[in-house]
Amino acid sequence: MAVLDRTLLIVAIPLWMCFGRAAAAFAEPQICYLLDGILFLYGIILTALYCRIKINNAKEADTGKGNPKPIAEEGIYTGLTPHAQDTYDTIGMKK
Repeated sequence: MAVLDRTLLIVAIPLWMCFGRAAAAFAEPQICYLLDGILFLYGIILTALYCRIKINNAKEADTGKGNPKPIAEEGIYTGLTPHAQDTYDTIGMKK
């Protein structure tokens, strides 16, 4: 147990001493610029990956390797019927 307490003390003191400097660092605008740069790179990488997927899917569709388009009878709306027309009739209004 003494070893665990000593380890916690060794870890806790440097962290406690760094909190003051870390709080001052977040007030500086350079941190915002750094985070904006990271976000910008993240957006570029995601856009590139998305375009790569779209281009690969288009190539597969042209060569016939991709999933074939479903037949109209096998669509998602197969078996559904439209509502009866009387449901949407207007109510007669007396003047």
